[in-house]
Amino acid sequence: MVENREVNVRSRYESLERNNVIGDFSFVVMEKYLSQDNELPFFERIVMKLYFWLKEVSLSEEKAFGLDSGNVVVEKFPLIVSPVANLRLKRVTE
Repeated sequence: MVENREVNVRSRYESLERNNVIGDFSFVVMEKYLSQDNELPFFERIVMKLYFWLKEVSLSEEKAFGLDSGNVVVEKFPLIVSPVANLRLKRVTE
């Protein structure tokens, strides 16, 4: 990306920019996981588990992009496909 001039990683500080010092930066990789708060039919649950299993055993995104692991932050967030419609809660009192 630097070679194609898509990203400028040089420092923004004037004193460091004169010497072409590389600035501090990090890449954020967004990674989803299947939330337990889904109400999926059996077949869809199997398909989603197969998808996430294949994603787990395949090449990670940071390796696929050729990123240094020191500059990568992986943020995980839950994927909710079909939220639970009727959630029954029971109050427990002493």
